[in-house]
Amino acid sequence: MLKKLAAVLLLLGCASAISVAQDRPFDVSGNAASIFTKESSGNGITQGATIGFGAFASFRVKFTPQHAFVFSYGRKKNSQTYESIYDFHIPTTLIEYSFAYMFTPFPKGRRKFTPFLLAGGASLGFSPRSTWIFFPPLPHNVPDNIQVEIHALKQTELGFVYGGGFDYPVPRFSRFSFRFQYRGFVYHAPDFKVDAASGNPLSLFTGARGHMAEPSGGLVFRF
Repeated sequence: MLKKLAAVLLLLGCASAISVAQDRPFDVSGNAASIFTKESSGNGITQGATIGFGAFASFRVKFTPQHAFVFSYGRKKNSQTYESIYDFHIPTTLIEYSFAYMFTPFPKGRRKFTPFLLAGGASLGFSPRSTWIFFPPLPHNVPDNIQVEIHALKQTELGFVYGGGFDYPVPRFSRFSFRFQYRGFVYHAPDFKVDAASGNPLSLFTGARGHMAEPSGGLVFRF
């Protein structure tokens, strides 16, 4: 009984909070993005990634004109790289789920720009599509690169997302805005569970933290 009462009070509180927010407290956005990964090193391996591209959608709920929560889902593609004796490239599909708090310091905007900051948590799923290994120059006509099977497996890493940006209204369409933002992701560098325990003679484990920068642009619809 007490749990049901608490749930009802929580729902009423959320409804009251949303009701005091400015008009049109919800918005959805579609965004196109590029991703850039900073190299990190550990265990004699340097891990990074090629420049990637992708898209993500966001849903924002404003509780007051300044405070909101935003949930995002995205798909991106790049190649995770590992440099040691040999260089491995693992073409990868990244799946993002993130939930963040968003702060809008000037809700009414200045010169039509409405800036915002965000911070929260993220889940990044790394799904390998294939594996390439690049050999150093070798004699006997050994090819410079070949595709090999190293039993790379899908891996999900929890991390931190932060960033900021601004909305700019679309002229003559009051419910639409352009959104330009930067988001950064901090997470444990993936190793696709490739280690000696998986039957491989090598390991891709660095034990380092990775950082992925994601500038993006998109369109917002408020309702």
